Amino acid sequence: MMSNGNGHTTMKDVARLAGVSPATVSLALGNDPRVNIKTRELVREAADKLRYIPNEIGRSLRSQKTETIALIIPNTSHHVFSHPYFAKLLEGITEVLNENEYNLLLSTTAEESDEQSAYEKVLRNRRADGVIVSSASLYDRNFLRLVDSGFPVVYLGPWSNNDIYTVERDDVTGAFSATNHLLKLGRRKIVHFTGPLNHQVWRDRLEGYRLAHQQNQISINEELVIEKDLSVQAGYEGVAELLDRQIPFDALFAGNDLMAIGAMKQLLERGIKVPEQISVVGFDDIDMASMFHPTLTTVHQPMKQTGILAAQKLLGVLNGREDIEKKTVLQTKLMIRESCGG
Repeated sequence: MMSNGNGHTTMKDVARLAGVSPATVSLALGNDPRVNIKTRELVREAADKLRYIPNEIGRSLRSQKTETIALIIPNTSHHVFSHPYFAKLLEGITEVLNENEYNLLLSTTAEESDEQSAYEKVLRNRRADGVIVSSASLYDRNFLRLVDSGFPVVYLGPWSNNDIYTVERDDVTGAFSATNHLLKLGRRKIVHFTGPLNHQVWRDRLEGYRLAHQQNQISINEELVIEKDLSVQAGYEGVAELLDRQIPFDALFAGNDLMAIGAMKQLLERGIKVPEQISVVGFDDIDMASMFHPTLTTVHQPMKQTGILAAQKLLGVLNGREDIEKKTVLQTKLMIRESCGG
């Protein structure tokens, strides 16, 4: 890949590959009618090949509205419309967009992929006025390029960069309340199934788990902190492995409800009583949590409200409002049900 020497592809690199001037590259990427269609396509092909994202795209989009908002979500084992979290999120986002006569462009992306990302496609093709991003690792180069481009972005979750707009939960407090509840019930060997720790949200939930142990002066067996892929199957197989290895535990706090439900299914199939022998707590409060037997104790997060606030915030930014707060933090609540025994 050609670059300017510091690892970043420049407009000159694109111009050199396409055999045109940098000024023509700028006009072509802006769909300027003064550049013929064939040349525009040639420039776009060169930009795609070099994975070039012009910073001016983010600045110029305000004057070329598409009346469309993009929602970028990670690839999951669920279809997006059947995934409990994303289904509620979509409900909130579409409610606001419909009220404001905006369209929704839904795109999935593989994080930190070497392939052209959903972020780049939205930027280069000017397919949306702004983007809501539901998940990104702390090291996702594609997402970082999107933020650096100046394109209007709202991120759903905590992010270390205070300059971007976020809608997030108080994950530390939520995880603390779940773990603290188990400790108050006398549980001392608490497994924690966490999501990928290259995401701030899972680091925050792990921090809450650790803080609860610290405040109760209970040491943590690090063997009980296990990174999983957030699915029912992951919870099911994770508990099977713990039992097969004969690792003792008397409670489990899963980073989401899907893992918690998978864990309970494995325990019940093995003849282990929940909560009498092992207590289980999840996070999210999806509909299935109150339908499973025993009903799942979990940390409620307002999923639909997250979508509503994210869409409202992004539209406010696009409309030039100056009173939009950078960070919106939603509170969580522990929903005590049958699976923890108290």
